[in-house]
Amino acid sequence: MKKIGYVYASSEENYVREQIDGLNSLNIETVSIEKETNEEISQSDTVLTDIVASLESGDQLVVYELRCLGKSVIQLAEFLGQLKEKGIGLVVIKKGEAYSDIDNAAYLEMVLKIAEMEKMIIRERTTKGLQEARRKGRVGGRPKISQETIDQIRFLYNNNRYTLRQIAEECNISLGTAYKYVQER
Repeated sequence: MKKIGYVYASSEENYVREQIDGLNSLNIETVSIEKETNEEISQSDTVLTDIVASLESGDQLVVYELRCLGKSVIQLAEFLGQLKEKGIGLVVIKKGEAYSDIDNAAYLEMVLKIAEMEKMIIRERTTKGLQEARRKGRVGGRPKISQETIDQIRFLYNNNRYTLRQIAEECNISLGTAYKYVQER
């Protein structure tokens, strides 16, 4: 069983040191440190991705705090599910004073339930918002175009008078819409 520690790339040097000290206190054989990059946040956890890919069932990923994973609550739920699926344990050193007596598995299960609840709340609010918009007569998606416009698109294209770009401009539609109706027959 491997135990690999992961240190989050923080702009605060003291916090990085605090994470390393916390991991060293548990005698972790391997500690990987994420390098801070100027890339987008979703691209910046390459070390974490590599660690998870290298771990096998029964191995453990050790982090100082959950925030060290750099994930939102919903992303965290997906990540925990991924670890669970592979049989990888996640050990969180600093859980917070109120949760320090809680077993690690119970703590992570609680976080997972909170994340699932957040997903359901977002889904419900989105559904209610869409229903309210429909009730007020607002419908999403591309605007409908008349049969007359569709016929005009096909006529202009079939008579080889215009390019698709010119047809789109002439009919006041997008290039994609022009292409769509030219392909349908």
